[in-house]
Amino acid sequence: MQLHSISDCKLLWVVGAAERLATLGIIGKNIPLTVSSDAIDEYLKIDNRRHNLFDSDYEIAQIFHVIVEALSEIETDEEDLEDVIDFIIDYKNQRTELVKYALCQAVA
Repeated sequence: MQLHSISDCKLLWVVGAAERLATLGIIGKNIPLTVSSDAIDEYLKIDNRRHNLFDSDYEIAQIFHVIVEALSEIETDEEDLEDVIDFIIDYKNQRTELVKYALCQAVA
């Protein structure tokens, strides 16, 4: 899969991050988009540059809002949506702590 713009890369990263958070059990499994198997390698490359990809964390929130509004068939609670966005931002900025927390919760 070849991404043609920085916007494509940002969208792929947000979708991939949400999918991974769902896999960790941190957020619900109802993610409106997922990373296809042919895009996983591209996602991993983008993930390695995630700190340089976004101008601000607000950009991540905007992208996720657009995804949910465009693709979600179920009415989404704004507070729940904000919680998911906070987790996605934490996944970008504080991944190690977030994953440790998730794994500890899974064992408990």
